[in-house]
Amino acid sequence: MPFPRVLRDLTARLTDPVEALDAADLAVRVQRTGCTHVADVARGDRVTLTGRIRTVLSCGGSDFLGMTAEVFDGTGAIEVCWLGRRTIPGIDTGRFIRVTGRVGVRDGHRIMYNPRYELLDGQPCRTVEESRDRA
Repeated sequence: MPFPRVLRDLTARLTDPVEALDAADLAVRVQRTGCTHVADVARGDRVTLTGRIRTVLSCGGSDFLGMTAEVFDGTGAIEVCWLGRRTIPGIDTGRFIRVTGRVGVRDGHRIMYNPRYELLDGQPCRTVEESRDRA
């Protein structure tokens, strides 16, 4: 690696916002799992995504769809909605999750309805088997 590039990379690591560094680290970890990045999915795609739950919403009223969580993978976010559910044990902010389903669009945002999901211990690993080996 040429010296100017090393210096530029080091300077960026020292001056970039923590959120940007965290997002870049998470994107690299997700890439190692073999899952698709949120930034690369389009409406109608059937995909497996891995990321961190940033928000969880479960509210009633006329707009009630069910429990909704925002999953962030470092490249973008997707809403994940379980229709008719008010709570799901283990679905909490900060938790890592792997979801599989078809991507839709609602109000201009990507959304996945009733996906298969797997709660991950700690941060995303290379494969499902590696995460089981750690336990």
